[in-house]
Amino acid sequence: MNRNLILIAVCTLLLDTPTLDAQTIKAAARPPAVAGTPAGESAAPDGYAPLPAWLGQTRAPRATKTAEYAVETVAEGLAGAFSFNFLPDGRMIAAERAGHIKLIGKDGKITEVEGLPANLWATGQGLYEVRPDKAFATNRMLYLAYTVLPDGANKEALPKTPGVLVVSSAKLAADDKRIEDVKILLNAEGTTGRVIQAPDGTLLVTSSVPAGFGINAFDWQQPQTLDNNMGKVLRINTDGSIPKDNPFAGKAGAHPEIYATGFRDMQGVAIHPKTGKLWTSEHGPRGGDEINAVAKGKNYGYPVIGYGHDYSGKPINGDKTFQDGMEQPVYFWTPDIAPAGIAFYSGKLFPAWQGDLFVAGLAAKTLTRLVLDGERVVAEERLLGDLNVRIRGVNQGPDGALYVLTDGAGGKILRLVPKH
Repeated sequence: MNRNLILIAVCTLLLDTPTLDAQTIKAAARPPAVAGTPAGESAAPDGYAPLPAWLGQTRAPRATKTAEYAVETVAEGLAGAFSFNFLPDGRMIAAERAGHIKLIGKDGKITEVEGLPANLWATGQGLYEVRPDKAFATNRMLYLAYTVLPDGANKEALPKTPGVLVVSSAKLAADDKRIEDVKILLNAEGTTGRVIQAPDGTLLVTSSVPAGFGINAFDWQQPQTLDNNMGKVLRINTDGSIPKDNPFAGKAGAHPEIYATGFRDMQGVAIHPKTGKLWTSEHGPRGGDEINAVAKGKNYGYPVIGYGHDYSGKPINGDKTFQDGMEQPVYFWTPDIAPAGIAFYSGKLFPAWQGDLFVAGLAAKTLTRLVLDGERVVAEERLLGDLNVRIRGVNQGPDGALYVLTDGAGGKILRLVPKH
């Protein structure tokens, strides 16, 4: 059976049936399941060192201006948390992949919030985001990103990463014990994703393409086509409607929610505090991890161009790294650091860090500080390496400190403060 027939057979298994709020969630194509053990992050150097498009696009010099800091433990006992965000009153809310929302008090006490949809699919995928609305203090609105199995899917013959990414809204109950009024806003179609609110109030959603062990990147061109949401940044209003000024709204054959194209696996999102622009971190395949500054209607190249190899070690599209009409990353790493959450620092506790971008590193087991001059990286510094733990997330707190989420079953929230 040829590859196209396999894909048709796989997609036929994922039937269109009503979901949580009577919407029909369609499943875009997924690769067949692959036997064997996934390779995970491929951080081992293999000698691949592609030439950057400009000096400093990778391997920037070590930062000369630094800050002394101390590390405090704020909370511990999280289990596979993927992201965390601050509520207006200084508490934090975290999304655990297995399908748990956790509230973290200012005293470090962790409590669970019930009410997640019963059809949340958490086998290898799960809950990625719980993001408070800008007006949370008055409307108690949250935005969730998680995967579901399309109703009617044959669980005995599932494709690789079968869960479909959806974005929903919900309200946190007055007693903080559960979420209510869960409503699907968008079928984002991808395998993983994050959501963040832009300065204009719209929601920017990242949606990943099938990727990883056993997949040839160039076989999956969804990031380059407009008839699906995979490998894209999407933009919707908070009620799920489509902004009229989206770049492809009204274009025949294009999904109107598409904002930008050409991505692989974005795991971190941040809004630049001065420009209001979306920045993302992206897992490359074997090498080629990226930081991108995302502009409306632009194409960021994957899998046509990039700075990584397939997990097999083979080049992707002949090692092509540049093409007219496609954007370059602000920065890239080879070998991998497996970038996760990202955050800009604009607080007053660390004057030396003002304007810098912080990148959580899973494979690197460090928090990377990128010193910026506009949208160019001029220096790099690695922090927290002495902890020898996978770093999953980072945020600036309302107190001006930097807060860090560690990965895994014994996840912690750490607080970086000036060292006296």
